[in-house]
Amino acid sequence: MSCSEWVYWPHSAPRRLRPPLESWSHNPEEDNGVKLVDPMGEMVTPAWEGYATQLVNAEREGLLTALKDVIEREAISMAQEASVFVGKDTSDSAGRFHLLDGDKIATLISTYLKELLTQAGLDLQIAVVQTAYANGSSTRYLEDTMKVIVRCTKTGLKHLHHAAQEFDIGVYFEANGHGTTVGDAISDMLLIEAVFAIRGMTVQQWDAICTDLPNRQLKVKVADRRVIDTTDAERRTVSPAGLQEAIDSLVNKHRQAHSFVCPSGTEDVGRVYAEADTQESADALAHEVSLAVYRLAGGVGEEPKPL
Repeated sequence: MSCSEWVYWPHSAPRRLRPPLESWSHNPEEDNGVKLVDPMGEMVTPAWEGYATQLVNAEREGLLTALKDVIEREAISMAQEASVFVGKDTSDSAGRFHLLDGDKIATLISTYLKELLTQAGLDLQIAVVQTAYANGSSTRYLEDTMKVIVRCTKTGLKHLHHAAQEFDIGVYFEANGHGTTVGDAISDMLLIEAVFAIRGMTVQQWDAICTDLPNRQLKVKVADRRVIDTTDAERRTVSPAGLQEAIDSLVNKHRQAHSFVCPSGTEDVGRVYAEADTQESADALAHEVSLAVYRLAGGVGEEPKPL
């Protein structure tokens, strides 16, 4: 995330007076957009989506009029004080590091909560919500070893959040997302530290719970991303014709392999994900699937080259 802005409104204020959080992604300017999230972590109401569209499409000279229209429709009191915070990512990428990502976080938290439920003798349904981008090793560990329900949804915070609400306890962390707020990251960090302290765990022990399968993500430029349509929480394609069959055939050539392609939501590309038992195999599978996308989904420019 290159820059984010959010508006703070006291929780004592009526819900309709709490504006949404806004965040900008790291996409190129011509492909960029604004993501809106309710202060409670939920998707904004359809009405506020309409307001957002109205404001984005307003010409400079008409912006004030559009804002006044929203204020009038929502009966917002301008006497109520509010604060606007603007933040910018100033971190530098330097040196080598080992990432313990959302899959690891969700696995740690859900297994700890499952242990607490067992100790307390509570019959509550706990589930982890993942997307197609979740590493297969975490999914298998949760389902086979910890006997935790795993639900897969389309990418997007709103899809994961709604699925999590179907269970007594829902744990999710979108592996392919940009996060929601800085507060979420701080809360995650403190929760992990608390689990470490209670269990007497180390980071190394956490990392060893399950080992990620080697994986690779690639992008393939296409003339029109809309020709790629998916089903089964974006894990299988229904168009263009023949693409899913080609992916299935390629996956069968590798061990512990999994691959899918889905259209980008912001640019004319197909996003390819592949994982396998070795990095060499994952790279080869990603390249092979990229070629299939290029040839069957209207690729533009040069053919994808081997990694």
